[in-house]
Amino acid sequence: MNNIEYTIYSILFNLLIDRKVGIIYKKFQFKLKIEKETINYAKKLHENLIEKNLFKYESPYLMVPICIFTVSRISEKPTTLTEMAKISHIKEEDLRKCYDMVFGEIDASFKKHKV
Repeated sequence: MNNIEYTIYSILFNLLIDRKVGIIYKKFQFKLKIEKETINYAKKLHENLIEKNLFKYESPYLMVPICIFTVSRISEKPTTLTEMAKISHIKEEDLRKCYDMVFGEIDASFKKHKV
């Protein structure tokens, strides 16, 4: 496979993943009746975590509920990990471990930028 074929394949793969992630977010938004603004914040968190390469290879099925859960914790309508597990079909323990990693990254980021 030459560089052009690899680049085209990579772009198509990323577009497919982005579309899949969008569909998963819509599913959670519908099932939990979450406001679009909360979903947008969760998507932004997701993008930031991917940019930092912390969770680049994690499944979107794992990252979406974690990002929604994290953002919902500071919103007016928080969700529970039990709800997230039920919708995502991922064990609550696995979601907890991933949430702890995300929260640790957010906490470290705040400490780093603290003046």
